[in-house]
Amino acid sequence: MNNDDSNKIRKAIIKYNKYRAPEAIAKVIKNEDNLVYVKIEGTFCETCGLYDWIEDLKYVFEEYGLSSDIIDIKDDDPSFDYRIAVFKIKNK
Repeated sequence: MNNDDSNKIRKAIIKYNKYRAPEAIAKVIKNEDNLVYVKIEGTFCETCGLYDWIEDLKYVFEEYGLSSDIIDIKDDDPSFDYRIAVFKIKNK
């Protein structure tokens, strides 16, 4: 992934957090090749669309010109107040 894409990801995370915190807060924990691992934590209601909070970030990426797919959501322990979403940034 090039520096421009990394900058776009950083800006998208800032925007996401600006409008969704404290219910959901995103933080990039790993960025390698075309995969971005994002920890999303907060007080979001699991029964009110937990996956909507994650999918929202995909749309924020699009606002910055990054087309992506959510390829995995790690929730090994559902009692945790976070999930790890894995986004695949598509090549242009």
